[in-house]
Amino acid sequence: MRTNGSWFCSIALTLGLSAAAVTSAQDQIPVLDQTEKVDFDRTEAWAMQFFGSVAMFTPLCAPVVREPGSVDVAVEVTQVPHLSADQRRVGFDGVKEEDLNRLPVFVRPRVTVGLPHRFAIEVGWVPPIEIDGVQPNIFSLALDRVLYVGQNWSFGARLHGQIGSVEGDLVCSEEDASFAPGTPENSYGCQAPSNDETTLDHVALHLGAGYQVKSARGPTFLFGAGAIHHDLEFQVDAFTYSVHDRTRLLADGTTWALDAGMSIPASDRTQLGIELLWSPLEVVRPPETTPQNDDLFHVKALVRYRVR
Repeated sequence: MRTNGSWFCSIALTLGLSAAAVTSAQDQIPVLDQTEKVDFDRTEAWAMQFFGSVAMFTPLCAPVVREPGSVDVAVEVTQVPHLSADQRRVGFDGVKEEDLNRLPVFVRPRVTVGLPHRFAIEVGWVPPIEIDGVQPNIFSLALDRVLYVGQNWSFGARLHGQIGSVEGDLVCSEEDASFAPGTPENSYGCQAPSNDETTLDHVALHLGAGYQVKSARGPTFLFGAGAIHHDLEFQVDAFTYSVHDRTRLLADGTTWALDAGMSIPASDRTQLGIELLWSPLEVVRPPETTPQNDDLFHVKALVRYRVR
């Protein structure tokens, strides 16, 4: 008869052998680990440009001289445009349709502090709140300078940028992985939801103007233009057909954008703002071999409150 100690030794040995077998099996899974620099007008790069431009840290207000030490807090709500099936066909150079319509809007708190000599600094953060399997985490920073203030018109410049990423099961969605690999619903062989990450860093220079209607609670109209240099990366982390795909795609380039909008004072301390932004983006979608325009057009809204 075996003693209790023998039983414990047998169980421990069995568990140890099982763990070693699993580890050995994992070690034998081929890993596709490559880095590829893609053209800026390739479909994958277009998708990264698109979402990076959506998150652009535009001022959403006219150039205004702020008292040094003044503090404004604001909440921005930005629309993320819905993409068609053709627009979502970005994987493998425009062959694979990706599940990109996950995040209809995102919310970004903002804080602005007045500085001497007509400068102001503004920070914003899209916090890592997961929505439908997608989790953004984007930090934005801007330095504003008012260049001219007249009776109605004002002009200013803004240097802004962002660093951050969006994580989620972008290459292999949870729905894809629920079907058997190789079936029509899972033709790319996803064995589990992926854990991909796209980095949407950029720096931009924005020139803006404002025209204030001189009346009680009169609106201020906003106009602006900017040039944006993108530094983009997409890191795949997916298991497909018993291969661990760790492909990394890199792209960089420059785009430009126009914006227009309006801000309205709701009270002595509160201001409401809305902005329309348009950015022409080029992409080569197979079977085409020349770039076509597939532009970004979206809406942002903001509520701003002057703390002091």
